[in-house]
Amino acid sequence: MIKKQAISETFARVPIITVMGHVDHGKTTLLDTIRKTNIATQEHGSITQHIGAYQINIEHGTKNKEQKTITFIDTPGHEAFAKMRARGAAVADIAILVVAANDGVLPQTIESIAHIKAAKIPCIVAINKIDLPGVLPDKIKKQLTKAGLTLEEYGGETPVVPISAKTGTGIDKLLETILLLADLYQIKEDKQKFVGVVIETTLSKNKGPVATLVVRSGSLKVGDEIICENQEFRVRALRDFMGNNLDTVLAGDPAEILGWKILPEVGSTVYLKKQVALAVKGKSPLSPDRVVQTLVSPTHRGLTEEKIKLVIKSDTAGTLEAVTSGLQNDLEIINSGIGSITESDILLAKTTRAIVVGFHITPSPNVIKLAQSEKVIIKTYNIIYELFKEIEEVAEAIKQGNLVEILGEAKIIALFPYENETVAGVKIISGRIARGDQVKVMRQSIELGRARIKSLRSHKKDINRADLGMEAGLILAQKIDFLTGDSIISIG
Repeated sequence: MIKKQAISETFARVPIITVMGHVDHGKTTLLDTIRKTNIATQEHGSITQHIGAYQINIEHGTKNKEQKTITFIDTPGHEAFAKMRARGAAVADIAILVVAANDGVLPQTIESIAHIKAAKIPCIVAINKIDLPGVLPDKIKKQLTKAGLTLEEYGGETPVVPISAKTGTGIDKLLETILLLADLYQIKEDKQKFVGVVIETTLSKNKGPVATLVVRSGSLKVGDEIICENQEFRVRALRDFMGNNLDTVLAGDPAEILGWKILPEVGSTVYLKKQVALAVKGKSPLSPDRVVQTLVSPTHRGLTEEKIKLVIKSDTAGTLEAVTSGLQNDLEIINSGIGSITESDILLAKTTRAIVVGFHITPSPNVIKLAQSEKVIIKTYNIIYELFKEIEEVAEAIKQGNLVEILGEAKIIALFPYENETVAGVKIISGRIARGDQVKVMRQSIELGRARIKSLRSHKKDINRADLGMEAGLILAQKIDFLTGDSIISIG
């Protein structure tokens, strides 16, 4: 087995890098170029096994050259990256934003910037494809400034490096900039505790459940007992990104772990069992609250901040401008764009605790399902003044501390007498409602009362829940004098 050397207590941790950007702007080509020219273990010739991350070694320093290691996460994408953040896992230290010089800033570029800002990590812009004729890097820089980045050459903190991932031009400068930024932000580890983050999972016929993690701090060795959310087990084997068996992995290292009972969630946090036990007793640097939080499935923490945050999607540029310019100033727009609500929008909203607002668009069933599982609120509108009115009411509720988590909303469209009760015929306009839910009945801004849904039916059949767009009939357990036009809002 290859045994890694222990590093000094004051040694800065290996920086962990993620690469983001618009589709076809060269993210994969950049990673391939770096991988082929700078693989840490050259004697093995080529990578024998892909585990979603890899390391390179480069010389750093002007006078006394020393070998420095960088870890690249190879498979984040917007969805996986956001899911890691949504589950409370800080996996990357620095992001590289790839922008093609012949295309400029496009929707996924702006989306990437929103994810990077939500993660609160520094960013390096790599303007790619500078080998193409007629490209104008200065034009791209102006677009980036408009998109919300403060570039270094304009007095900000974000460096820009022109590169060609195809020819290799500027790659050395990019790698050097990563190390300079790592030094500037003092990326270090806490050796007293082990923390890892799952970045990739797979089910192998020969090895069973397999997961790749990146070590954020501390070290992990074969035979250690670890805890990850709802499972604990003994590490059966560790492998590096080249497929080599390891005794130990250290901070900043990616590693494939064998021994799982079930596949963990991407973005879940891994701890040593002995550290968790000490944390519960109050004798560990690990926070007991943090440990308890990671041992259970993550839940929505509620919108408790003073400012309401929004992710806005609209059908056209004109309507998007009308919506964003018409909202009041104390609302924070995390991201906005033209087109359908995507899964990435939902995960970004989850990460930043935002509400997703759609204007003249209808979310797909997959997006609705993800929003429900991640407990993200989607509000869709076709009339702009209704959008302004309702969002302002929510913002006011937040300021007064009266906002509760809304799981879904239904409009009463008809009333039917049934024995001694009244059935409310409703249409679900947001989220979902379910039998057993606690709901509040609203007439515009006035709350009429709260009750539990004791019966829910659709097409004469009993159902457990009704989702966005469905029509259903419901009976409340407590009597409330509602009328058509009133709203039934599920709050849990």
